[in-house]
Amino acid sequence: MVKVLLVLNHVQAGMGSDENADLPPAGKKSIIGPGKMMEPYFKEMDGEIVATLYCGDLYYQNNEEEVKKKFVAMAKKLSPDVVVCGPALHYPNFGEMAGGLAEEINNKSDIPAFAAMSLENPATEKYKDKVIVVKTPKKGGVGLNQSIENICKMAVKLAKKENVEDLKREVCF
Repeated sequence: MVKVLLVLNHVQAGMGSDENADLPPAGKKSIIGPGKMMEPYFKEMDGEIVATLYCGDLYYQNNEEEVKKKFVAMAKKLSPDVVVCGPALHYPNFGEMAGGLAEEINNKSDIPAFAAMSLENPATEKYKDKVIVVKTPKKGGVGLNQSIENICKMAVKLAKKENVEDLKREVCF
């Protein structure tokens, strides 16, 4: 069974909108937000989300080093096989957080991590050469189910240390 750690911002985690953008890092040992859409795909692929970490994206911007340190420590403690940061869709602040955290987890642990966001997200251009970025549509865009399935495929392949080059060409930037 592949153990997946999901990282979300306050909105995707269901913790409110802009009024909660300053929410400090937290987590739940449960499936929340887009994880619910991922669950059936992971079940099919012998994977499961073991926990969800989240943080307000404004809090992340104002406390980037602290949040990175906490999320790397939490990832190491939870010991997943892979970390999925996003889907950030077209939200710039969440894209910055997803890309930054995926890069930090890759650099400071032996747990593979990647991000998921849309072409319209400015963070896609910034991070696509630093971390794996799986394509997603903009919010409510056509193809969301397919991108969720692609996120799950990437997570399982990375967790199993399989070659992801063909999948990257197909589903990533």
